[in-house]
Amino acid sequence: AVVSTQSTGGREEGCVETVRASEQEVRDILEGRMQEELTTELSVSIYDTARNDTAKKRREELERKRKDDEARREEMELDYLAPFLARIGDPSQMTADLAQQLRDDCLKDLKDRLVDMANLIQGRFEKETQQLQWKQNWYQQNQTTMTKEEEEQYVSYCSEAMFKIHILEERLNRHKELAPQKYVALEAKLMGDARLAEYLS
Repeated sequence: AVVSTQSTGGREEGCVETVRASEQEVRDILEGRMQEELTTELSVSIYDTARNDTAKKRREELERKRKDDEARREEMELDYLAPFLARIGDPSQMTADLAQQLRDDCLKDLKDRLVDMANLIQGRFEKETQQLQWKQNWYQQNQTTMTKEEEEQYVSYCSEAMFKIHILEERLNRHKELAPQKYVALEAKLMGDARLAEYLS
């Protein structure tokens, strides 16, 4: 068995199309402001990473990813069978039925966690996309009466929102790619575990 996250595929594609369709609008506004931004005394250079908001957010996202990776590695180093053995009273002797139950429970737990994570990322992706779409609809209705400050806030919001959406899209795609591999890897690990191997062969 493998983990399927295809149920979220259709919704993701619809959201991606919405985001892609709106990117040109933001680019047009950004290009219209480009010359002005370049000549503004107080503008922050993209190379001034300590003060640049986008760079700061990027660093924070990378740091979160690093911590997530470390947590996953630590989790893999733990005894993955321990909680399942505890549930059945840490039996002193293994049987074929117990070994099969442990294998099935362990794989089901992983599958559930992988699906939950896919749904969580998908939900965040859809929420960010919907908020961006709402903001763009608002802009379409109010752009003729907007002040310069409001337009700048809108551009800033869209840039940040699209950055978040891009990160979530990458995470979702990466998760879909790795989920089946993690399932197969755990299945192989269980089959090779000294406590189960002779009963599962």
